[in-house]
Amino acid sequence: MRSIFLPVFTLKSKKTSDPGWKETNHKRKNINNLDLISKDIKFPPEPPSKVLLQKIIHGFSQAQIPSCIEEGGCAICGILWAQSQLLPIIDYKEKLHLLSDNGRIVTRKERKKQSDPISVIPGPILNIQSNVICTECAQSLQKDKPPNLALANGLWIGDVPPVLQNLTLAEQLLIARVRHNRCVVRVSSGMHKMRANAVMFANPTPKIY
Repeated sequence: MRSIFLPVFTLKSKKTSDPGWKETNHKRKNINNLDLISKDIKFPPEPPSKVLLQKIIHGFSQAQIPSCIEEGGCAICGILWAQSQLLPIIDYKEKLHLLSDNGRIVTRKERKKQSDPISVIPGPILNIQSNVICTECAQSLQKDKPPNLALANGLWIGDVPPVLQNLTLAEQLLIARVRHNRCVVRVSSGMHKMRANAVMFANPTPKIY
């Protein structure tokens, strides 16, 4: 007669095997006690105290100070930032060599005539009208790396001449060298999604002039 051996497993209790059982059970007890807790809550609540009102007014006033509202341009990337996020550029003057031209002819001096020679602006590529930099550019300089959005990375266009400032939409379309077209649709989540490539068409600028 053959003997049959069957493995015997000890079933652990759900309380000890499931580590989240205690937390789930604790939440259930809290839900059951909501009726008891709600009896101690007064409705409508009492009006705020003078200390709380003073704290709210002080917080609102601190959020409306000029340094939190006014904006300024970064000398390295040219992006507008809040004054509270701008730092003096003089504190990073030893790192400005990272923003040099390095022979790439990124900048150009303004030419009044076609016969004027093409020459670059010496020194680091900066917005000379600003003496502050943003915190992101400052972090990149501290790591001895030029910022990704720095004007030195081929993003420099120079100062806009007075004759090209404050143009109307029609005037901007007339002087534009290219016009762009793209196809954008709205998805179910409410966001926008591009469904086609952005196409650039050259404007017949010589014919306009």
